[in-house]
Amino acid sequence: MSLVNPARPPMPPHTPSCSSCSKAASAFSDTVHASDLASIDSHEVTKPQKHSLSRLLFVHIGAAMTLFLATTDSTIVSTSLPTIVSELHATQSQYTWVGVAYMLTQTACQPLYGRLSDLIGRKNVLYASMMIFALGSLLCGAAKSIMCLIIFRGLAGLGGGGIVSSVWVITSEIVEPHKRAKWSQALSITWSCSAIAGPILGGLFSTGFSATINWRWAFYMNLPVCLVAFLLLSLSLRNVTLGQAQHASWKSFAGKFDFLGLLLFMLGTSCLVIGFSFAMSNGWASPSTLLLVILGPVILICGGFYEVYTTREALFPPAAFKSLTVVIILTVTFLHNFAFTAGTFYLALYFQAVNGMTPLQAGVQMLPYSLGSSLASMPAAWFIGFWQQRKNDTSGQKWTIVGGLLVSTLGFGLMITLRDASPHIMQICFPLIAGIGVGLLFHAPYQVFVKALHPSQLATGTSAFFLVRFTGATIGLAVAGMVFDRQLSHALPIGYQIQGSSINWRLLSLIEPLSLRTEVLSAVALAIQSVWIVSAPLLGVALVISPFMKCFSVADTNHDANQEKTLHNKSCIGSPQPQNEV
Repeated sequence: MSLVNPARPPMPPHTPSCSSCSKAASAFSDTVHASDLASIDSHEVTKPQKHSLSRLLFVHIGAAMTLFLATTDSTIVSTSLPTIVSELHATQSQYTWVGVAYMLTQTACQPLYGRLSDLIGRKNVLYASMMIFALGSLLCGAAKSIMCLIIFRGLAGLGGGGIVSSVWVITSEIVEPHKRAKWSQALSITWSCSAIAGPILGGLFSTGFSATINWRWAFYMNLPVCLVAFLLLSLSLRNVTLGQAQHASWKSFAGKFDFLGLLLFMLGTSCLVIGFSFAMSNGWASPSTLLLVILGPVILICGGFYEVYTTREALFPPAAFKSLTVVIILTVTFLHNFAFTAGTFYLALYFQAVNGMTPLQAGVQMLPYSLGSSLASMPAAWFIGFWQQRKNDTSGQKWTIVGGLLVSTLGFGLMITLRDASPHIMQICFPLIAGIGVGLLFHAPYQVFVKALHPSQLATGTSAFFLVRFTGATIGLAVAGMVFDRQLSHALPIGYQIQGSSINWRLLSLIEPLSLRTEVLSAVALAIQSVWIVSAPLLGVALVISPFMKCFSVADTNHDANQEKTLHNKSCIGSPQPQNEV
């Protein structure tokens, strides 16, 4: 998930109330409850109990704290990476791996968390994930080499993925269904704040205003917050019975879970990511690069065929390969997170390397992009709620997606014009337009996605949706790093070719003489421009295919009630009638 994530977990539709405010709130949180569906699957679960307001409040405070850490950690290194690379003497090919390692492991285990929570309990999965995340953060702060940092970031990603999944499951299970929309708002706001806070916090700790406080504290700060959140959650969840599958067993897990499908999907993704990394250091003509870049898509295609015919609980629902709308939504989701994550990391590098800003200044300068993407989802939710009431279908979501892709394509296209001496107003407005565009795409795709699936495929579809979303972010960052490195190696003057850690990004603006400085900064700006040149057309492809999505009728009050009921009964997740296309 998101930076980023950029990805917020969804929730099943709620019946609109007569108040316009509650309609918008319901629409805004319509995509905040997916992980619990993924873990519910077709098993019998316990009906939500009534809990006191104080208990719900403390649970949500603890959950928000852990969710903030897990989601912020994916973007907190965006502004501190130039400092980290310089201090740990990293190569440019290792630049993106500090971010990729966290996202890759966070993605890899997403399908497992729900099944494990059925076997060992929701709370145990959450607490274990928090401990793994805290341990990974501690080791990241103490890392003495770039390779150690990358490995420990992967460990933290394992815990972060479990936190994101478990938090939404637990908070949804302790809240009565008709109140979930209201309580999920706090977690949705937390997710939005993390997109804003990540670059700023990373910049704050990397500015170097103190000999003691440095980039390592961006990881160390997770420890006390994790401890406080753990105490809050363990106390407030004491004696609380959470839903758990009645027929779950390790034998059933081993017999039904799609281990081979997950292995093929992650192996193909990893081949692509590592192949792009090898392209940075060894070049495209290298046998290792060609082998991995070719092998990755082949493995993914084989995985797709396997998913269609497997008798196990497939990672992807059949509709993912048969329904045009589902294919379009998954493609849009992948490309959206590809561009959003690449934009988060390389916009931060642009402000530091080209403008000579400190990490903190770069974090503040990124506010139009990160804040715009976070706030844009609010008016989108109001529009969807208003349009959904009028039309009683998903046409509002469809045109929100089309509009978001149009604006984001325009924004990334305009960022292509940014140079080393671009006016300050352009550096504010163009990222703002791009941020607003990607922000419009945070919620609406999932709302169309769940309507395109038969209810029996909802749990599997949700896992697939998040798998594609996180994979888009991971691949996007890897490709952006490869494109940037390739362009920079050709554009830099001979004396400033990248060799190991020879470039200190923050000091480029101090190069003398002025003519050489101008040439170097222009080369870096062109290399970052190549990231936008890749991202903009990909968003354009998503824009071209998005109008072909079908519109689906929105479930009425009775259907919502029935759907909510079936999610809490043993036999009926697959029994409601199929969605009607408009």
